[in-house]
Amino acid sequence: MAFKIALVNMPFGFHIYPSIQLGTLSTLLKSHGWKAKSHYLNLHFAFQIGMAEYNTLCEKRFLIGEWLFSEILFGTAQGNQNYTHHFESHIQDVCHSIGKPLEYLLDLKTRRIPEYLNWALESQDWEQYSAIGFSSTFNQNIASVTLAKLIKERFPKIKIIFGGSNFESEMGMEYFRAFDWIDYVVPGEAEHALPALIRALENNEPIPKGVVHRVEGKVVFEENFQMFKDFDDYPIPDYDDFFEEIRGIDPQSHLLDNPIVLYETSRGCWWGEKHHCTFCGLNASTMKFRARSPERVRQDIAELSAKHDTYRFRLVDNILENQYIENVFGNFAEENYDWEFFLEIKSNLSKKQIQQIARGGVNVIQPGIESFSPNQLQEMDKGVRPIQNMVCLKWCMYYGIEVTWSILTGFPEETDEDFKKQLEIIQPLIHLQPPISVGNIWLERFSPYFTRPDKYGIKITGAGIAYHYVYDSEVMDLNKIAYDFEFETPERRIDPLLEERLRQFVEYWKQRQQSENTPFLFYAKSKDFVTVYDGRDEQHPQKLRFEGVPALLIDYCNEKPQTLSAIHNKAETRGNSPGAVESAIEELVQRGILYGERDKYFTLALPSNSRL
Repeated sequence: MAFKIALVNMPFGFHIYPSIQLGTLSTLLKSHGWKAKSHYLNLHFAFQIGMAEYNTLCEKRFLIGEWLFSEILFGTAQGNQNYTHHFESHIQDVCHSIGKPLEYLLDLKTRRIPEYLNWALESQDWEQYSAIGFSSTFNQNIASVTLAKLIKERFPKIKIIFGGSNFESEMGMEYFRAFDWIDYVVPGEAEHALPALIRALENNEPIPKGVVHRVEGKVVFEENFQMFKDFDDYPIPDYDDFFEEIRGIDPQSHLLDNPIVLYETSRGCWWGEKHHCTFCGLNASTMKFRARSPERVRQDIAELSAKHDTYRFRLVDNILENQYIENVFGNFAEENYDWEFFLEIKSNLSKKQIQQIARGGVNVIQPGIESFSPNQLQEMDKGVRPIQNMVCLKWCMYYGIEVTWSILTGFPEETDEDFKKQLEIIQPLIHLQPPISVGNIWLERFSPYFTRPDKYGIKITGAGIAYHYVYDSEVMDLNKIAYDFEFETPERRIDPLLEERLRQFVEYWKQRQQSENTPFLFYAKSKDFVTVYDGRDEQHPQKLRFEGVPALLIDYCNEKPQTLSAIHNKAETRGNSPGAVESAIEELVQRGILYGERDKYFTLALPSNSRL
């Protein structure tokens, strides 16, 4: 029998776009001459319970998706049975979000999901495959391992292979030890290890490096240190089965109309290679930054657009390669394409760079803005200052780019002064896009906080609390499978009132931005004066006219932060004294029109001129 491989995407993998993991693996396997079929079984579950409910459950915390699928494997464990009691407030939030009572979730867990898993076993012709691969990321782990168990029990000759971020490092080793129906684990990048494994299985050869396996009942693993970098050697991701699956369920589905398509331009993080953000657990052993050529990116995007009749793309990279700003998005701008992109990028962007990506189709970015406190940013090792985050927010608003960002707290060395400074800095920014939320950091596996806790004054106390109420500690070591961990910061002493003030202001900021009385701050420039329109105070909007040095400063510091010496030089050419400059700076900073940091000043008001 010809060697055929099935690839499976289980709940709660997102249903609104295809899996980049399955798309990449399918292309990889087919490029080596094997037959591969992707089964998007998550789609069937999403359509079954309702796509809005499914999408909400994808986003919720505390492993709710894992718990819902845990009945077959862990339903008798005491912690599992106590999940709804321990996470009562969270369950109430979930029920409110989906408009269903607790009984609905319990019925889903104990009846409908086991029925769905049985359907998944019976409805597919699994016996035709020599191997079945599961890519497990985020909250699709228990659904995947449970279906794998059912398949293995029915068809013991089929080889079960697991990979994905849930199987990185010792996590994969422990899952492999605990779940004996898994035959192989590829705990890192697949491009070198997976084809070598399939060849070994096909030809009855020794298992290659980079694959966890068993020899006479003993777990064996020898690391493969090769790192994939030959992006241009492979075609575009293969998403055909995703769209075929949707058409089979609902030929009229809105998911077929201008669908969102995922694309990978790079791996690793060029900033993390130099300065690993202290709280970030992304990239694991693959931090080294590698990227496709700009020419190949342009070619692939055009091919994906034509093949799937779409204009919408989501780049899955952790950080954008800087040369793409001009050589990819600059090119798209010149061609006037109507493509739209979501991407992650570092926030230290100039006005010109933001203009380029906006005109090249970028309409949503996640720039890693996580604080406006100078000390907290330094503690994170973010490599940006508050003033750079302001430049990003201001010009993204001007060019129509949505910014998704949050304020993170809970850092080991933060102080009351950091909270006070953060509040002082963000209050004048209420006319700009607000953060999604304020929340404490998670302690993530692979982050510097996890690998070197003593250095940062952190005490790790165990696996994230949700693992104790989903998995069974009698079956597996929770500290080995956890991605997030509980921790203490003995030296951290923050006034709870300050934390509450920060949360309350952010909620007010969000409410104002969604209200009819939207805050604003912009200026109009004439020959000899500038008019500032300030609607940040909802009770007292102002129209302020500035002449002379203040007008000069507002416009001169508009595009980018200007140094104090440059400001003096500029003012001097207009015949203004140093005293007049200092007085103007003091007034504009006091009014929150100008922001100053380390002898640099930046205008917070947006220009009303739409042609900049």
